[in-house]
Amino acid sequence: MLKSVSFLALACTVSWVSMTTESSAQTEPTAPAEAQSQDSGSDVRRSILSGFVSGLGDGERLPYATIALAAEGLATQSNSEGYYAIKGITAGEHVVTVYYVGHQVFRESIIFIAGQDLRRDIEMARQTTRLNEVIVEADAASDELRQLTSVVAIPMQSVKRMPAMGEPDLMRSLQLLPGVQAASDLSSGLYVRGGGPDQTGIFLDQVRLYNPSHAFGFFSTFNPDAIKDVTFYKGAYPARYGGSLGAVLDVQNRDGNRRERSTSGGMSLISSRVMTEGPLGEGSWMIAGRRTYIDPVLNLIRGSSDDLDGLGYHFFDLNGKVNTQLTPNDNLMISAYGGDDDLNFALGEGTESLSFNMIWGNRAVTGRWTHVFSPELFGRLIAVYSKYESDISLDIFDTPIAIRNRVRDVTIKGDVDYFASTDHTIRSGVDLTFFRFDYGSRFDQYRDNLNIEPYLLSGFVQDEWQISPLTDAQWGVRTNYYEAGKRFTVNPRFSFSHLLREGLRAKIGGGSYQQFLQLISAEGFSGGDSWVPLDETVKPGRSWQIVTGLEWEPSGVYRLSAETYYTDLANLVILDEESEENSERGSSQDVFKTGGEGYATGMELFAEKRGGKLTGWLGYTLGYTRRTFAEVDEGRSFPPKYDRRHDVSLTGIYRFKPVCPSCGRWSFNFNFVYGTGQAFTPAAARYTLRDPAAGDPIDRLLGARRNTGRLLPYHRLDIGFRRTLKLFGEGVDAEIYFQFFNFYNRRNEWFVEYDPNDANTKPKVARMLPVLPTFGFDFRF
Repeated sequence: MLKSVSFLALACTVSWVSMTTESSAQTEPTAPAEAQSQDSGSDVRRSILSGFVSGLGDGERLPYATIALAAEGLATQSNSEGYYAIKGITAGEHVVTVYYVGHQVFRESIIFIAGQDLRRDIEMARQTTRLNEVIVEADAASDELRQLTSVVAIPMQSVKRMPAMGEPDLMRSLQLLPGVQAASDLSSGLYVRGGGPDQTGIFLDQVRLYNPSHAFGFFSTFNPDAIKDVTFYKGAYPARYGGSLGAVLDVQNRDGNRRERSTSGGMSLISSRVMTEGPLGEGSWMIAGRRTYIDPVLNLIRGSSDDLDGLGYHFFDLNGKVNTQLTPNDNLMISAYGGDDDLNFALGEGTESLSFNMIWGNRAVTGRWTHVFSPELFGRLIAVYSKYESDISLDIFDTPIAIRNRVRDVTIKGDVDYFASTDHTIRSGVDLTFFRFDYGSRFDQYRDNLNIEPYLLSGFVQDEWQISPLTDAQWGVRTNYYEAGKRFTVNPRFSFSHLLREGLRAKIGGGSYQQFLQLISAEGFSGGDSWVPLDETVKPGRSWQIVTGLEWEPSGVYRLSAETYYTDLANLVILDEESEENSERGSSQDVFKTGGEGYATGMELFAEKRGGKLTGWLGYTLGYTRRTFAEVDEGRSFPPKYDRRHDVSLTGIYRFKPVCPSCGRWSFNFNFVYGTGQAFTPAAARYTLRDPAAGDPIDRLLGARRNTGRLLPYHRLDIGFRRTLKLFGEGVDAEIYFQFFNFYNRRNEWFVEYDPNDANTKPKVARMLPVLPTFGFDFRF
């Protein structure tokens, strides 16, 4: 069965490659010619228009642009690399129209000769006159993405303008969308539609990042200057993705400016960042870096206290990318990422000492070769290397405690996009991933030790089908063979969209999903996460999803949408915290409580304004999620900590009218969030035991049912002011900003702490962050 499934996609690829037609690099004809016929001459072969869509100013390839020949009733979208193909064009002169968010509409009249295929690379100019009015779009992707369920595309201009802690952050911006929440102010993890952070796959240039956070989740690892495109599937994601039970975040870094060298960056109270890019022959290069300078602040703190002499912390990010245009049909791309956090803390000396050391980080490299086999066949060959390391060590009164985690994966994948007709685009591919996991913890000696090197073989086929001018569908299937336990799974996926009338669209989507890795994490913050595999002793997690939606766009300025979702979960696991301290635990079944079930269901409402001086959105989520384990709370269902009944988010930007043409422009930005308080397990009673040897009483707490208590509701307002500037004449575009996180200083509740040793001590409530003012400066030249 394995061989037949894996070779199916390979056979499709080989058969499509054999369909190669005459060269796609033909030049545009200048005059009509006599029609050429096939066979007896009664059937005239129609033409194919293909090529790449790029930005005029920097040559960046534009994914998911819409290309149409209105008179012919033909349209398609470019793929993730900006390549497109339209088949079935009759001879004669036709107007080609191209649309892409934030760019001027491209129109060109082209003469087609019967039987001749035409290669036309299109460059689109930015619509700078509208950028000042129409940026803050939660879902402003092309028609292809808009026709799918639960997909969001956020322009990076919107992310950069949102108030944040210190500097713009992609992950925290996503937390403002309906259906997405954070565990706390200190967490940039994504809790999507009742799922934990491990149920969201996060990819950067095709590489999976296992812990995309800095400063214990305070910031994400994504440098906003280096990002080109962000696609976020909150659920019902298509067959070309796998490995996650809930959602997928797909981030692409910039390829680099193919026209001229440019530099951009910014400085804030937390860190500095810079990105520089430029042409490389027919290709491009890009380098981006970011580093915190909390170090000098810590030096001042250490200088004022001898007890904090061992305090130190910093983090850094480094991104690089090289694109080489080998031929008009061949492109080679190499992308790399590296980032680390390093924390050291020490108090006292000798037997009275306490020390804490922690370092975690990611390394990732992607190599991608793309080739245009024929006008209608586009292929990719990708090699990926990803490594995540986390080391935590404590020394408490000369007693060592340590946790280590190593995750490495090497992936080779090949896939093709076949533009079969104007109604069908077929995507197919095969992935082979070799994992290596090393997880251990110790108290004097290692107690837990998991070492495993499984492989995962996956294949997928996906068809994007335009059933009629009003109806679009996407169906596919993904197969997986996981070597640990010899697990073979088949996961069907589908999405269906129908235009009920002008501006009103109904959607439905869903499918089956599988997950083979498990995250061990503190729910309050994202630092020190540990990933472990599920071996042959435990079945991989499984989910079934169904999503329905209705979207109404009465004009190009306003959009309203509503979605409902239901996710059925099975084969869930949670960390077993009740095992004996000195027992050896060498398998997944020893480490986890297994066989869990659950569900998540809810409704999301979304209203967006995309034009005028005031732009932004309002989102509301009503959600329920439950888990059930035979070994937890006597098998009764309980809400996980991140179960939230109500979530409200309001974000907006108001742009003031400039006083004069050269005065720059002020804007006011705000975010407001409200959410039901997190679930926690309260103490139900206190009882006392007497030590039989010493005769001393020992107080103990009896916990209530799991997560039956609720903290107070969470709410917060962030505000910010920005002003655009021109420095050194017209040579440097700049922007200064002042921001206030948690403007009215709401001390939201984080968790409750009990003191079992003192019956008269009231429970203490740990609070989240107070008001945090900051300012910064962004530039580009």
